[in-house]
Amino acid sequence: MKVVDVQSFGPKQIFWAVIAVIALVWMIKGGPFYVVGPEEQGVVLTFGRQTSVTEPGFHFKIPWPVQSVIKAPVNVVQRIEIGFRSYGSGRTTEYVGSSDPDMLKEAQMLTGDENIINCSVIVQYRINDAGAYLFNVREPQGTLIDISEASIRQVIGDNAIDAVLTTGKLDIQNRIMEQVQKMANNYTMGIDIIAVQLKDVQPPIQVSDAFKDVATAREDMQAYINEAEGYRNQVIPEARADSVTIVNEAMGYATVRINRATGTADRFVMVAAEYAKSPQVTSARLHLEMLESVLSDIQITIVDGSAGALTHYNLDGGM
Repeated sequence: MKVVDVQSFGPKQIFWAVIAVIALVWMIKGGPFYVVGPEEQGVVLTFGRQTSVTEPGFHFKIPWPVQSVIKAPVNVVQRIEIGFRSYGSGRTTEYVGSSDPDMLKEAQMLTGDENIINCSVIVQYRINDAGAYLFNVREPQGTLIDISEASIRQVIGDNAIDAVLTTGKLDIQNRIMEQVQKMANNYTMGIDIIAVQLKDVQPPIQVSDAFKDVATAREDMQAYINEAEGYRNQVIPEARADSVTIVNEAMGYATVRINRATGTADRFVMVAAEYAKSPQVTSARLHLEMLESVLSDIQITIVDGSAGALTHYNLDGGM
């Protein structure tokens, strides 16, 4: 192996070696070309001022110090975490939660009915203007964390603890997203808020058991209400059906009685009119009709005493 003696180089050789290294670094870091990744935009600065924005691909520029390029991931959904931090990738993701004092300070919030809860929130966003995101605020991600935390505390403070823990989560998430987007637009940060998720909302550990008891009681109450509603939904239709049946029967009975009374009255009027015309004939006819109606169901037997005890006559026909 050949050993090179550095002392054998003269000042001229050392000078050109240093120039070559500087040129190599300059070509790599600030040369006339650069590559923008498929999920990025390149912001070109000319003497420190933004002059253009380039899309993904291979591009040329005036070498440094005239122009420089800063790249921003515009086509990537990024997120910030409030009240917790996740780390690690691959098989599992581990979380730093309320046991961490800094995370606990972020997570603790006051509800509208003056209860303390721990909220873990995820805010997802995408850069829509690389230049505005890089230069309009000094620390864009830190600013987004601050305005997100302020918006979350404001919306949580407008709601009671029951709404935050149970039924009001969706509305709270939408309101937080609108509030964060509004403040980001006021700062012209160049971002779109994609989603806000209340990852975990829990009461403080000191009162966690009491809140669990309350939640259990509320679930039991709802179960009883549902059972009563089911019973009511079963009984009321049956009662309505029975009432309709009774009403229909009463109406039918009333109709029969009215028709019968009307017919009897009409018959009496007609008989009275005929009786006025011929009282004797009508009286005899009524007498015979009454005898017919009374004797029609009676069996009459005549016994002939002179013919012996076993001889009798049946008026219905036959002996």
